[in-house]
Amino acid sequence: MEHFHPLVRDFWQGPFDGKRVHHGTHLSIILNETLDESERITVLKTAGDGRTAVAMRPEVAAQFSEVLASTEELDVNALLARFVEEGIILHGADNIYYLPADSREPLFSEPTPSDIRQLSKHDAAQFAEFQAGVSEQDLDDAQVELDDWAVFGVIDANGRILSAGSMYPWQQDSKLADIGVLTLAEARGRGHARRLVRAMCRHALNRGYEPQYRCQLDNVASNILAGASGLTLFGQWQIVTPEIETGGSEAS
Repeated sequence: MEHFHPLVRDFWQGPFDGKRVHHGTHLSIILNETLDESERITVLKTAGDGRTAVAMRPEVAAQFSEVLASTEELDVNALLARFVEEGIILHGADNIYYLPADSREPLFSEPTPSDIRQLSKHDAAQFAEFQAGVSEQDLDDAQVELDDWAVFGVIDANGRILSAGSMYPWQQDSKLADIGVLTLAEARGRGHARRLVRAMCRHALNRGYEPQYRCQLDNVASNILAGASGLTLFGQWQIVTPEIETGGSEAS
């Protein structure tokens, strides 16, 4: 964690700032009554040391009192399996990437390419055409919207958007700028998304935000893009699936 910006370190200390009830070789469990209901169980496996920290609200921990009372080493996978037994389903983990300290100077030394610019409401027609050219699944995965905090596009000579990316401050009061990026299928493999992510990172840093890149563990192309853009894996993050409530019933 040391080679990431203090904003990153400070943000991720928040969910795990509480009473530690277990500290094993690979797993720590923390009680934190300030967690939001949507994050009543928060899991973070940090890439640097491979340790997993699990934070939970006290009322959730009460469901696992016999597990937490054990003096034996707890197994991460066994604990996650117990969550499932209790009807608590965690959302699929995200890989989370940030810029390491030694990547900043090379980033700022690059000029923003001439075919990349910030988009606005005046680009609504071109953006709508761009959205129509990608699949619903890609739109849902990337979450790139024209009304986000900052939106950028790679524009060809005809004014067509080939790749678009957007950022928004992630979670209330944080200084992390969460990045989503999407490229037309026929324009992939040309480096557009990589150049776009780096331009967005510069924009965020110039405004005092730390760029954050998230993607599912099995999204091979997106994970490759993160590394190619100069980002480094910080860890894997999970929370409770929003549509599932404790007890296994679907939320209405």
